[in-house]
Amino acid sequence: MNKFRFGTTTVLNFVLGLLTILEYGYTASVTNKDDIFSINITMPNFNTTQDDQYAFLQYELPDEELTIVGYSPLINMNAAHHMLTFACANPGSNKNIWATGQACNGNEQLIIHGWARNAPPMTLPDDVGFPVGRNTPYKYIIVNIHYLSTIVNDRSGNQLIMSRKPRKYQAGVMLAGTSQIYLKPKAHSIRTPFSCRYNGPSISIFAARVHAHQWARVNSLYRVRDGVITQIVKGDPQWPQSFYPLPSPIEIQNDDYLVGQCVYDNDNDYIVRVGPTHKDEMCNVYAMYSFEPTKTSTGKQKTGASPIHSCWDNEFSSITNLIPPDSDVPPRKPSDIGGTSDGHQTHAEHAMSSSIDIGKQLSLSSVDDPAYEDYVDEVENMRHRNKDSDGFNFNKVLSHLGLPEYEYVDAQNYDYLLPTHLTYGKEQTVKIHNAKIMSSNLYSCVDSWPDVKSLPGQLGEIGGLALNKANDELVVFHRGSRKWENKYFTGNYRYRNENYGPIDEDVLLHIDTRTGQTKFRWGAKMFYMPHGLTIDHAGNFWLTDIAMHQVFMFKPNDLTHPALTVGEIFQPGSGPTQLCRPADIAVMKNGDFFVADGYCNSRIIKFNRQGEYITEWGSSMTGAQDRDGFPFPNQWNIVHSIALNEDAQLLCGADRENYRIQCFDANTGEFQRQIRVETKDNIGPIYAIEFAPNTNGTVLFAVTGGTDTPVKKVYMIDARTGDILTSFDSNPHLIAPHDIAVSTNGREVYVGELASSPINALHKFELATRRDLPTQTFSKRIYLNDRNFRVSLIIMGFFAIPVLLAVIIGCFVRIRNLRKLRRLNLFLNDVKVSSTGSSSVLGDWMNRRKGFEKLDQCSDGENEPLDNEINDDLNINSNDEINQQPTASTSVNNGVAFKMGASL
Repeated sequence: MNKFRFGTTTVLNFVLGLLTILEYGYTASVTNKDDIFSINITMPNFNTTQDDQYAFLQYELPDEELTIVGYSPLINMNAAHHMLTFACANPGSNKNIWATGQACNGNEQLIIHGWARNAPPMTLPDDVGFPVGRNTPYKYIIVNIHYLSTIVNDRSGNQLIMSRKPRKYQAGVMLAGTSQIYLKPKAHSIRTPFSCRYNGPSISIFAARVHAHQWARVNSLYRVRDGVITQIVKGDPQWPQSFYPLPSPIEIQNDDYLVGQCVYDNDNDYIVRVGPTHKDEMCNVYAMYSFEPTKTSTGKQKTGASPIHSCWDNEFSSITNLIPPDSDVPPRKPSDIGGTSDGHQTHAEHAMSSSIDIGKQLSLSSVDDPAYEDYVDEVENMRHRNKDSDGFNFNKVLSHLGLPEYEYVDAQNYDYLLPTHLTYGKEQTVKIHNAKIMSSNLYSCVDSWPDVKSLPGQLGEIGGLALNKANDELVVFHRGSRKWENKYFTGNYRYRNENYGPIDEDVLLHIDTRTGQTKFRWGAKMFYMPHGLTIDHAGNFWLTDIAMHQVFMFKPNDLTHPALTVGEIFQPGSGPTQLCRPADIAVMKNGDFFVADGYCNSRIIKFNRQGEYITEWGSSMTGAQDRDGFPFPNQWNIVHSIALNEDAQLLCGADRENYRIQCFDANTGEFQRQIRVETKDNIGPIYAIEFAPNTNGTVLFAVTGGTDTPVKKVYMIDARTGDILTSFDSNPHLIAPHDIAVSTNGREVYVGELASSPINALHKFELATRRDLPTQTFSKRIYLNDRNFRVSLIIMGFFAIPVLLAVIIGCFVRIRNLRKLRRLNLFLNDVKVSSTGSSSVLGDWMNRRKGFEKLDQCSDGENEPLDNEINDDLNINSNDEINQQPTASTSVNNGVAFKMGASL
């Protein structure tokens, strides 16, 4: 019976433990109705062997019915000229990577994406996608990269946003252009036309991409129907090259003509011809379109070849005469490439402040734009750079972060930098690779973080990030389904609240910093345009809303009503009680706080803990410049982010489009220094800054952003001296970073982006990979990471709980029997002639056979009646015990035995 109970208990505990694990694993998950996920197709530390090298990388799709619905390029223009992505039935080689040949074998191939010049991510319309995988001809994805120069350990590639939900319309890509390119020296406005006739079902062109090299001015594509020409796209190939949505789709019907051209200017002394390298030219216009596929007899979509793949060379030259005269004039560049004139799909945060000369921004020609020259110069620098040189002192970096001193040993292998827990002694030698090799690997991106499934589908542009004091929760302040567009504001910064209400979604998320799962949400129907977020020492949440022109403080025990509000709702102003698009907050330990009132007023304001005005400093730019070519100190373009180090009495602000950080005395507002993280020609706008808590120095982190910044980086700075300790970018590359948060000692860095998809909205970077190194001081030592330790505890629990229950039950039964035996021993002691038994209950029980043997002695209590409760126990044991008595017994002994038996 006891064995049965023990086995039942073990099984029940195992089942309950298993159910607990299953419940724990899925509690925080939120089902995505479209089952969206991503696939990263990246080079595995690829090394080029020459300039202008092409490389192909294949990826075999899983055996599922999949649809490609978006792209997020994981590549940078400093490494590559362009990248094309193909869907193929068969790859062009049986190798995983190859350098020559073609992307695909056979006719079943399709261009599904093109990228160049740091183009942004792309999302297809809701009802459109590229079907691939099972029941389609396309079983492989091929990424083709055109590298500029020799490069080592490259991990460039493309991230495909996939869905398991089929789309109503199938997507296709048509390549239009010509190879008839001959650019004479010192010639301008050289035209290379192309044309074709379309035969097929109706298609709808909804996006386009132009591609050419440095001599191209403008590429264009038109539709001709019944003698009437309609522009499809006209683009500047010097812009970031991606598929950009058209203002409205253009329908192409059977027998329509397609016509276009590329226009060039050659100021060189030599002839330029068509070719694949950056010293040659190309003429390409990619048109992405949708069409309704045919259906089978059962009504299921029939996936097959696209209606049109190419429109190449000039088949109908007479049609090109219809191309309008202004086709050689590039379009105006919007504030954010890819938007329309009304601000749709543009982001106002990427636009310059009103004090900037807008005429310079909306140049009609790219000829005077130095971006491409800077780009080529950077490429040449890469080609001739001494790869053994590196200015970063990693001992100095780790010292500033307050991490223990280590003796660095040069090694060519990629060992891990630091332990997760600071448990090592000073004598330990940590073996890491040479700092000259690993400068870009000081921080690594955690690919599995966050848990995208637990994020809301309407996770929008991220305004602010902040870590709680324990560093176990990252709080995210985002905009839900709303984007910052010009339509929401009047010319004087007033929000059109009569037309647009608060955001319906919860705009504040609490995300577990370990698992990446969403733990809590709040803030629905409370905010209109979220921006800044700070968590103070008491755990209070400080938030700014640039539409409401207000700052709010919420206590953690009341997230529905602000405990403090500064500013007048929907009333922009510059007085002591008014704000205009406040961007950020920094809070002192005594409750006083600073506000970056930076979009309109170019100032920093200090308030006391009751929200009463104390002082302010800062002013708008006057146009005058200091000797360094920047505006004078304490003049601001946009005060976009502020950071406070109270111990050092230092308050720093990100002067965004002035590409600098300005630092002040936190008590007096006196200017201390300005910091630039790069040279003036290479730097991008500084979007966010954050001091790292608990470091030995004043370690300040900064992140650059903006559409025109070639490489967005995170910088580590000594704010006292202005020294740049180190910097790093990421893989995948940052696209539109907006805010940054840093954990204790700078071990983790979090970056939030102005992303359109939850997949690319948040990034986590770790200084120390979660694996500890063996030491020389301690010959044998075992370290468990947190995840393995938790698993071990669970497994131990499964075994320990049944054993513990069995022990408890056994003790209970034993104690009950001991009570019965104790009564028996009391009786036996009464019949003993002399006392030889132990007074211990356990001792009497353990020696009960010995006690029965001594019944041969005289006892004056042998005829006393026994307690009825012990009858059963004595019946069980009496025969055995009596049979073992010595043979030399007296009649008195037999009488005792007889009487005991009768009594029992």
